[in-house]
Amino acid sequence: MNNEADAQRGAEALALLKNRETGEVPGGLFEKIEAQLEQSPEARQTGQRFWLGTAFGGAIAASLFAAALTFGWIGLPATNTSEVAEFVVALGEPRNMDIAIETDRPLYGANISIILTGGVKLDGYGDQRELTWTSDLDAGVNRLSLPVIAIDSTGGQMVVRMSHPQSEQVFVVQLKTDV
Repeated sequence: MNNEADAQRGAEALALLKNRETGEVPGGLFEKIEAQLEQSPEARQTGQRFWLGTAFGGAIAASLFAAALTFGWIGLPATNTSEVAEFVVALGEPRNMDIAIETDRPLYGANISIILTGGVKLDGYGDQRELTWTSDLDAGVNRLSLPVIAIDSTGGQMVVRMSHPQSEQVFVVQLKTDV
């Protein structure tokens, strides 16, 4: 019986609420709520955290890719010569190969790295297979001239990488012998 009385009172309360006069919604109420939400520090922090996390994740991914490329954990496409530049080197005779690094603004403290594979080397650098240095680059075209020499008939590959917080360029050159 107690359940029936509770059900009856609940039905009466719902009927009262249904028939109750609520009046009109004040003009601009939704706009005011929206403006308050836009100015809410919690709403701004959520958006900032999202973009900060995205930027941080992208930076980590780019760093891992650069490290993998530098240490040879990722192979570079060397067989498709239509996408990779070619330069012909001579056995025992240095030939100057020019690389153009173009930037739209001066880059101070740019890191330049060269990695050589196969039967080629840079004349005057002994058996060094990797060179790295820091240089200031001017806006426009900056020319890097490299004395490349073949030490056997197999040829090789050269990867030139310029990195700076504002720019990064990677050049892959297939080095073929003139034999």
